[in-house]
Order: sequence, then C-alpha cells, then structure tokens
Amino acid sequence: MKEILKTHPIPEILKIDNDSAFGANLPHERHIGKLAFFLLNLGVYPLYVAPRSPWNNGQVEGFNSVFSKKFWNKLQFSDEQEIDIKINDFNVAYEKYSRLVSNNPERKEKDIKYIDDFKDANLENKCVEQFKADKIYFLRIVRRKNDKGSDKEYGFIDILKHEIKLPKDLINLFVFCVLDLKSKLLKINIELDDGSLKDVKSIAFVIKNVIYGQA
Repeated sequence: MKEILKTHPIPEILKIDNDSAFGANLPHERHIGKLAFFLLNLGVYPLYVAPRSPWNNGQVEGFNSVFSKKFWNKLQFSDEQEIDIKINDFNVAYEKYSRLVSNNPERKEKDIKYIDDFKDANLENKCVEQFKADKIYFLRIVRRKNDKGSDKEYGFIDILKHEIKLPKDLINLFVFCVLDLKSKLLKINIELDDGSLKDVKSIAFVIKNVIYGQA
C-alpha cells in the first residue's frame, strides 16, 4: 500500500472488501486491523463493501451513487439467493460502465497528497483524537434471522463481527452505515428515492482496540 501511494494520490475514501487482510474481518468482535489504522491516520475514510459485492472492491475513488441508481432503487428481491444472483448481473454491467465513466471527483492540486507527505506521521497511532479521518463506512445487505413469516423473524447486519438487529421490513435491502469514531455512534441508513439518506437506527458502538481520549 505504501509503495502504491508513493505514485498515486491519497484518496479521500478507499473502497475495500471485508477480508481480514484489509482489517474488517478479524477474529475478535469490534476490532479493526492495521490497514484501517493506517488509513485513518492518513486521513482516508475506509468504505467496506457488502460481502459478495465485488463490483467496487479495491477501487480508489470517492463514494458515488452509481450502485443506487442502477441497482438499489431499481430492483426488488424475494430472498437472499436472488440478491446474490442479481448482484452478479450488476457486476458485469458495472464493469462496462466503469470503463466509460470516471467517477473520481476532481481535486484541486493543493489538496493532492502522497505518502511521502506523511513521513513524520505516526501511521500506527490508535488514538481517535489523532486520527485524520474519524469515520468508517460500511455497506451491508440486511439478512434474515429465523424462519420467514415466523414470530421470531427479524433482519440483521454484521459490523466487525457484531450482530445488529433490524426491522424485518428491511430484509434484503442495502443499508449504508456510518461509524463516527469520535462520538462512538453507528448510524444505519437507507437511501430514499430522491437519493437522500434516512437514519433507521443509531446505536452506541465502541471499537475495542481503539484508544478514546488522549494517548
């Protein structure tokens, strides 16, 4: 990663998958990995994409509404299996779209930085107050827990191996989650037809291997 950022500008947001190598699927609940700390100290907001959604893994770019315009708001799903099939179809269309349209926002030259601009920074720092980026984003699909139609049915998502219960009417929908590290608050949003976000649930959320307050 450091070698790449010597020649490529540091992005505002980095889309990455949920593999443990990328710091979001560690064996311990509510823990983040070395890459997440590295990004937060650089001022990069990590965006962990939904599992089984390789349509934008690893792309260095700002978050965009391509997914919602072309997929999220266009389709309805009957079950989890259908979602996975539709995502595969979307992957092909998205790859073709990406070749034609660059969705990297233009940045002023003074705002462009490279890894060498951070030679004196502690990129392993774990203190929230010293992070240059203070939020982590997650895109998730709400899955079903227990039998469909039963009294025990509800929706849920997994954030850093922590299960979060959601209303069953959100099952099979995508949610965009914003973890504010300073306020220790996780906001779970759905996207409305006009593209705005609606907060459907907010909970206290503390990452166990982060230092809150001055180190």
